[in-house]
Amino acid sequence: MQKRFSMSQISCVLFDLGGVVINWNDSWLIQELSQEFGLPEEQVAKEWRKNLPDISSGKIDEKKFWRTIGEEIKSEKLANYEESLLDRMFRKHVSLNESVISFSKQLAQNMPIGILSNTEIVTFSVIEDLISLDHFKHKFLSYEIGHIKPDVEIYNHVIDNIPFPKEEVFFIDDLKPNVESARNAGIDAVQYSDYDTLIQECKIRKLL
Repeated sequence: MQKRFSMSQISCVLFDLGGVVINWNDSWLIQELSQEFGLPEEQVAKEWRKNLPDISSGKIDEKKFWRTIGEEIKSEKLANYEESLLDRMFRKHVSLNESVISFSKQLAQNMPIGILSNTEIVTFSVIEDLISLDHFKHKFLSYEIGHIKPDVEIYNHVIDNIPFPKEEVFFIDDLKPNVESARNAGIDAVQYSDYDTLIQECKIRKLL
């Protein structure tokens, strides 16, 4: 059963990055990897998603990530690749969600806002190259925390480290499991689908 939240005062808004602040779909990267290394796309996708939690939680670095995937799909070229594929391919395919970025800057003039994202150090560095994140006061990044959404531990980390009661935190994420897990932890959250719907949700919470 979905947890119901009273419309108490919101003191802080947290944004997911991929799928909210930036436009990103890992299927683009998987397709390019498959073509560049001559590998079955289905196999690349399987190993990518299998190993993604480890790099996103900071347990392994990029070299170990590709080595593990390359060994699993028997691609010596991928296993021993020296350049940063994440940097190159992420830069190629990522774009900014300008409307949400503009809205986040507007919101930051009235209250502290932050980021809660599953990410790793390479792609986060690319995002920082593309956009200033200075207006996001609080940054909760999975590779620094050691847990990923939708694991409850990452939300507990937020609750323990943000200077507001959890009932006053509002979280925006594009994936339903992440939203449901946040709500189960006591954080008000909505699934991002489009800008207009987001604005309506913010008006309901008297953020506008």
